[in-house]
Amino acid sequence: MGWRRAVGLVGVLTVGVGTMVAGGNTPKASATGAHSEVFTNPVLAAGADPSMTYYQGRFHLVQGDFYNDDNIVIRSSDTLGGLEESEPKVVWEHPDCPAPACTKIWAPELVHIGDRWWIYFAGQEDDRNETHRMYALRSTGNDPTGPYEYLGPLNLPGGWAIDGTYQQYAGAGYFFWSCLRNPDDTRVQDICVVRMSDPMTPIGDRVSIATPTAAWETVPNDADLLLNEAPQPLIAPDGRLFATFSANASFDDTYCLGLLELARGGDPMDPDAWTKSDGPVLPGGPGAIAPGHNGFLTIDGRPWITYHARLEPGTGWPGRSIRVQPMYFGKDGRPRFGMAFGPDDPIVIDGKDRNAPGTPVTPEPRR
Repeated sequence: MGWRRAVGLVGVLTVGVGTMVAGGNTPKASATGAHSEVFTNPVLAAGADPSMTYYQGRFHLVQGDFYNDDNIVIRSSDTLGGLEESEPKVVWEHPDCPAPACTKIWAPELVHIGDRWWIYFAGQEDDRNETHRMYALRSTGNDPTGPYEYLGPLNLPGGWAIDGTYQQYAGAGYFFWSCLRNPDDTRVQDICVVRMSDPMTPIGDRVSIATPTAAWETVPNDADLLLNEAPQPLIAPDGRLFATFSANASFDDTYCLGLLELARGGDPMDPDAWTKSDGPVLPGGPGAIAPGHNGFLTIDGRPWITYHARLEPGTGWPGRSIRVQPMYFGKDGRPRFGMAFGPDDPIVIDGKDRNAPGTPVTPEPRR
């Protein structure tokens, strides 16, 4: 039974708290006890490409794009329901064009690595899409709200790059991003991976681990694009590496979330070791149209997924809003996301561990 269907049967979804299982350099949780609240989606009425963390009893949501004047902002709140009213704090302002990362500031990704917070983001140096590259900020302390220092571009192989993020796996660092399959052809975007010597420095060449080929991820769009983008790595409790990604055009209602799975013991740099899902893994519905471009966070030891979707069909980029809902790992060890919650589905977090299917454990944190 899916999460959303369970909500329809019991009226509200109640999510309990559990024990963190996966180890690593996890930011320490609040000492004030389990989090409790009731909220509904969306938690932010206008926004896209969410990246969020729950740290020391507060939620922190990083955002960019035209919603925020192409600056990078962080909204913080004691509750998910309070994010809408929280004051956005600008942690980085874009320069005037032409200059590196002066416009089209897309998909900032908040990552905890060692004792610092990093924000990876995409930006252009002028109005030409071919100048899109990945850039990084690093906090000067261990506060996700900053201050941050600008570190510049990552110089990823292949040039054009968006939607990038860092993941430690099996003792090595990797960077996942959306790349051009052929640098001379802007029509097809793949999911690429490269080894990293540190969070800023690639080693060697990239590999493509996913390209849009199946019917569900090649729905025609007005721009004649074939898109796999927004990779989000996830390590399951049994150590397997997964990565969600988004397919089709983010500006129409065919946008959807897919899943990649690395074979047990496989090398992330081996394209043949990855398997793609047979279809979308987070179906939409009324008030939750075209869910995609997700992130993951942990609340009191339990894994949650954040993503954007639309309340109304046909509203394009301006119609996107930020959502959060629980997920779990099934008995087969694979992640389960259920269906996208609509605005009439209240979610109760009360710490009593009721109505929570599957094994409530957390993805391994990034380092």
